[in-house]
Amino acid sequence: MSTLRVRLVLAMLATSLIAAGVILASVRWFSTEQIMHLLMEGATSEAEARAMVDDNIARVVAIGAVAGVVLGGVSAWWLARRVLRPVARLTEATHQLTAGDLAARVPEPSDRELRDLAHAFNQMAATLERVEELRTTLVADVAHELRTPLTVLRGYTEALADGVVEPSGEMLRTVHAEIERLTRLVEALDQLARNDERTRERARIEVDLGDVVRRALSLAAPDLANRAISVRIDESPDLPRLMADPDGIGQVVSNLVQNAARYTADGGDISVHLRAEANGVACAITNSGAEIPSNEIPLIWERFHRVDPSRTRATGGAGIGLAIVRQIVEAHGGEVGARSGDGRTEIWFRLPIAG
Repeated sequence: MSTLRVRLVLAMLATSLIAAGVILASVRWFSTEQIMHLLMEGATSEAEARAMVDDNIARVVAIGAVAGVVLGGVSAWWLARRVLRPVARLTEATHQLTAGDLAARVPEPSDRELRDLAHAFNQMAATLERVEELRTTLVADVAHELRTPLTVLRGYTEALADGVVEPSGEMLRTVHAEIERLTRLVEALDQLARNDERTRERARIEVDLGDVVRRALSLAAPDLANRAISVRIDESPDLPRLMADPDGIGQVVSNLVQNAARYTADGGDISVHLRAEANGVACAITNSGAEIPSNEIPLIWERFHRVDPSRTRATGGAGIGLAIVRQIVEAHGGEVGARSGDGRTEIWFRLPIAG
């Protein structure tokens, strides 16, 4: 079975032979009589003149055919080399990717079509590399989160089984707290896996985003008051209602409020800005406190990503709150974003008015 390189070479050679044939036919049918007329003056007979014409034509055609084949072959070799070298590199990089080398990349050629192909491959490879990193981090994080409560539960149950300790209220409360911790982790994972499908299935009704924000802040008010964190709401008077899943939007706002409270130092402040836009509503929640590095901002929406890896789940959350926020907002046709600087961090989302 011939390769693409062979087919390209054969196509160029066939083109060259056709061109040579056209040259031959043109000489024989259009130039023979004129050449014979010139040669008759130096020939003793018509037969001698025709023989001279045929000889000259054969020589010219042979030279032209050889030259055409050589030029066609060189052109075919150059074309095949130019086209197939990037393809060969791409094939080699694909094999590397298949073998597990997710860092494989290809240079981008100057030709637009091949450049677009190489760029698409490099983007795909980068995405796969990032997904693998997230998968590895996910497995490590889940294993870490499960290890601590399971170790505590195993220690207590073994001690009880061996009669080393007697059951007490404090021990049972500790066991219950660890079970609750495991339950929250499992529910969070399940929620993240199923949230998009559930959001699409739920009926959408009119939702007042201002009411949702005030409800979320009221639930967080006791903790914010204990930490002396002030809260301010800036709401447009003409804020339109949304057609949305009220539970989903409530979870979005609640997650963002909890996230802002978690990373606001005691005595800091949180502000919520609600404004109407051309075809929707925008909500931005800003908190004072440590800034997010610019290179980390695109990653905060990833599952289990934490800006500060040293934080535990007790102080830094499960690392999936913002992933759930993005999932719900995008399921409603909206978008999310973040910015951080000058000692403040803002997380925002936009939702269209129509569901």
